[in-house]
Amino acid sequence: MKEHVVSSFDVDHRTLGAGLYLRSVYTINEKYAVRSWDLRFRAPMAHAPLGSGEVHTIEHLMAYYLRLDEKIGSSIVSFCPMGCKTGFYLSTMQDVEAEDVRQALGRVYKQVFPLRSSEDVVGLNEIQCGNPGLYAIDSTNAAMAEYMRTLFTAEEAAEIGIGKVYEKWW
Repeated sequence: MKEHVVSSFDVDHRTLGAGLYLRSVYTINEKYAVRSWDLRFRAPMAHAPLGSGEVHTIEHLMAYYLRLDEKIGSSIVSFCPMGCKTGFYLSTMQDVEAEDVRQALGRVYKQVFPLRSSEDVVGLNEIQCGNPGLYAIDSTNAAMAEYMRTLFTAEEAAEIGIGKVYEKWW
């Protein structure tokens, strides 16, 4: 039985590593199942958190491009950063599985990265964003490559066309 209303409070963050986790499944109106995924870029307490520019840049890119993914895009409810800045939450409906999310993240990475300039960040303008000056290109490239290395072995990365994450190219 869970102790807290917020599912992440039931996780011992001292032992949590980087990775992809199904955090919880909520049922809405006794009919709709919403899965909350923990996309943990950094291990809490063990590493520095993501920078604000990295969080904002990744949020823009993933919130947009994951919704375009042919496999999971229509199931996405939200993509949002964790307050501790060690990762993001992805909420999905329907029967989205961890492997579906992992592969979608790889496809988005292949399509979008490496970033070259702020022009590569969708919605980064005064009309669509509350703080368009808050972004980071080089450190976001590095953070995303690091996360892909967490999710994919060198062989798997090469198979899906993102093998460069195992090279220092940024």
